[in-house]
Amino acid sequence: MVLLNFLFYASPIGAIRVEYTQQGISSLRFVEHMGENHTDNPELEQLIITDLQGYFTQKNYVWKSAVAPHLGTEFQEKVWNALHAIPAGEAWTYRDIALKIGQAKAAQAVGNANGQNPVLLRIPCHRVIGSNGAMVGYAGELWRKEWLLNHEGYAGLNQQMSLF
Repeated sequence: MVLLNFLFYASPIGAIRVEYTQQGISSLRFVEHMGENHTDNPELEQLIITDLQGYFTQKNYVWKSAVAPHLGTEFQEKVWNALHAIPAGEAWTYRDIALKIGQAKAAQAVGNANGQNPVLLRIPCHRVIGSNGAMVGYAGELWRKEWLLNHEGYAGLNQQMSLF
């Protein structure tokens, strides 16, 4: 039996709920309100909290907690694995990801898979932008995507915004 644990974290951009098992994080999303934590693994809970603190206080933090396996389809998993190749401070387009996974004509499908990412931040879907450099789509809301990219040192948004 797999026990579902969850914790809430007060980030600078809103409350976060993390769901996890012994295998790793299965869901990380922004929520409206904080709640009570539930864990049968205090060590893993502390590792995830440490990761969240590290991410929000350091520009190039490297996560230590694992992502639970088999959260999506084979194609989604391929896209999500490719997202890990995007360094903090950079942003790739959906087409870039499609090329990375060897399916050059799958940019729209990559966008759909990106939008289904259940583990925000840890699987960095916020580092994907439109082909014209615009911020498009983010389950955590676009203002958070902008904050996250700026926090990680992505200069493209500032350059784009200064044009107007």
